[in-house]
Amino acid sequence: MNDENAQFCSNCQSPLSPVSGGIGSGGGYQPMQSVNQGAMTDWKQLGADKKIIAGICGILIGSLGVHKFILGYTTEGIIQIVITVVTCGAGGVVGLIEGIIYLTKTDEDFVRTYIQNKRGWF
Repeated sequence: MNDENAQFCSNCQSPLSPVSGGIGSGGGYQPMQSVNQGAMTDWKQLGADKKIIAGICGILIGSLGVHKFILGYTTEGIIQIVITVVTCGAGGVVGLIEGIIYLTKTDEDFVRTYIQNKRGWF
């Protein structure tokens, strides 16, 4: 229980809003309406803005590994080019699949998987 004059919750440190002096009210503060913090995250700013361009490049020119370079995976991009050369172009299927995967993920999943966790393949 929070002190009636507290401005922040003693458990979670959330700001408390002032209580108007209604009947039975001793003044003080009550918890503000909770807000889903995940919904307030700007995934575009965290790297989701690369999702569309990496996905399209993966689908169209995935054999060149451009989608890997866009995401900052230089080693994986070079490996993608080598795979494509060694397989006479069949390695482009990997880029196609990855492009589709990128575009079907939510912004949150994309950022967590490919930007934060640095998952280089699929």
